[in-house]
Amino acid sequence: MITSLKIIAGTLVVVGIVVGFIELRYAPHTLLRESSPDRPWWLPKGIGWLLTSVTAIMYIVLDYLAG
Repeated sequence: MITSLKIIAGTLVVVGIVVGFIELRYAPHTLLRESSPDRPWWLPKGIGWLLTSVTAIMYIVLDYLAG
């Protein structure tokens, strides 16, 4: 059971990293705000960071409980 949860948590960490890179792609430009790309509706601010950090902590806790 813990192994399955660790696999899910590891997969979500990878998904969070990919979403984080997408967030970086759509981040507003610092110098010219009017040329900044529009963020997609499905990409709230900080979701990649939140997804990656929560699932990484979950993976660490599961690894501790398994050991």
